[in-house]
Amino acid sequence: MNALIFGGSSDIGIKLATYLNTLGYHVIATYNEHKCQIDNIEYLKCNLKKESEIANTIKYAFEKYQNIDILINMAATYYDGELANLTKESFMDAFEVNTVGAFLAIKYYQAYTSNGMVINIASTDGIDTYNAYNIIYASTKAALINMTKSISMASSNKVVCLAPNWIASDSTKAMDKTYLDDELKRIGQSRLITIAEFNESIQKIINDNLPTGSVLRLDIKGDKLCLEKIS
Repeated sequence: MNALIFGGSSDIGIKLATYLNTLGYHVIATYNEHKCQIDNIEYLKCNLKKESEIANTIKYAFEKYQNIDILINMAATYYDGELANLTKESFMDAFEVNTVGAFLAIKYYQAYTSNGMVINIASTDGIDTYNAYNIIYASTKAALINMTKSISMASSNKVVCLAPNWIASDSTKAMDKTYLDDELKRIGQSRLITIAEFNESIQKIINDNLPTGSVLRLDIKGDKLCLEKIS
């Protein structure tokens, strides 16, 4: 089994790549600025704002392994701030990475296989946990969720979307604690989702016989993890 992860250089991406490798996958993951060196994981530089680099990455992966069973789109960038300070440039930049990059990856993946699986990583911010400061990020993730539904009707591969709530990533843990605690209280999340729980949810999605176009919410209800198909 082979997997390709776009956006695999964050701590979440690295741990997912490593986890899939322990399950027996050959894993190729991409980075843009911060190169990773992880045992048994091949990292390729890919700027998701450059279509040719996405196409070449997929071409390379298929030439090396003949087939890529799982494509995971989890690259993301964000520009939080007050509405008056947000710019068209930042809006378009985030859409290029978070949404258009995933679109292009699916398009070129489709050219090589018709029996694979695509998992797009969105966010509950694209559904109902958005706030006044993450307008751009929430918009890109809402677009990714809806793109999953529409593109699944055009692709012969299974295309699904996972929308997690707050995860215990390095970037989350580095946030102002008061702000994070207030946000968790506002949306009713009693604790952060662990990266291990996120990884196990990816494995469950791969193994379950989900219909293409499925959107799944990953959340904490009470103190328990909840992976729920919402559409």
